Amino acid sequence: MKINLFKYFTALSLILFSIFIIGCSDDDENEINNNPANDQNVGVSANSFLSSDTYDNLIIEVQYARGYAPPTAAINNLQTFLEQYLNKPAGISVITNEINAPGQTQYSVSDIQAIEDNNRTQFTDGKTIAAYFFFADSGYSEDTNEAKVLGIAYRNTSMALFQKTIEDLSGGLGQPSTNLLTSTVMNHEFGHILGLVNNGTSMVSQHQDVDHGHHCNAKDCLMYWAAETGSGIAGLLGMSSPPGLDAQCISDLKANGGK
Repeated sequence: MKINLFKYFTALSLILFSIFIIGCSDDDENEINNNPANDQNVGVSANSFLSSDTYDNLIIEVQYARGYAPPTAAINNLQTFLEQYLNKPAGISVITNEINAPGQTQYSVSDIQAIEDNNRTQFTDGKTIAAYFFFADSGYSEDTNEAKVLGIAYRNTSMALFQKTIEDLSGGLGQPSTNLLTSTVMNHEFGHILGLVNNGTSMVSQHQDVDHGHHCNAKDCLMYWAAETGSGIAGLLGMSSPPGLDAQCISDLKANGGK
């Protein structure tokens, strides 16, 4: 059943885009070795993604549970977003494939890590750095009736979107399109992989919303923790593309090797 605008706003304003899980280590080589004891630090590889000093090429692997493929337009939006800020002269490419997900009623971080460890095929190698997305066929284990998590960044190169939840909260009357909501969450999660805000990419000036963790305090920024007003939701509904980064976040990325 589609939720009304007020209920959508309430859930979205509590937990809009993401949480991220902090582990240890600094490289996805442990993922190649399937070593679950060395979960990756979100943001620790930000400079490797942003600059071309070590890696001049990026490949993004998107794996999804049957029936929950991300919209093609969302993939294209992510690629455009990254090309705007990453120095990857050899290119940025995305590959997608369906996997046999467990079909659980909910997924914890450890569940998602296991799915990645069992299915991921693209890893950082040579001059190519790799990133990973999993699109889930159910929600997050910490969801409540009042608030839903739409995405998480949980390793230094790894993210997940709870695509069923996104589809439940989009595409209806008074709701954003599924493409727009998916695109916004994808870009936001990758922003955390790039070290925003103050989590692997240092701030040029103070703009961290400390009360909400590693998020921007500018309400119109992609990295803002949530939409807080009805007019904010109306702005999202009227948009054809995801919110952009504000000038402070862009300055941070440039200072850490980005464009």
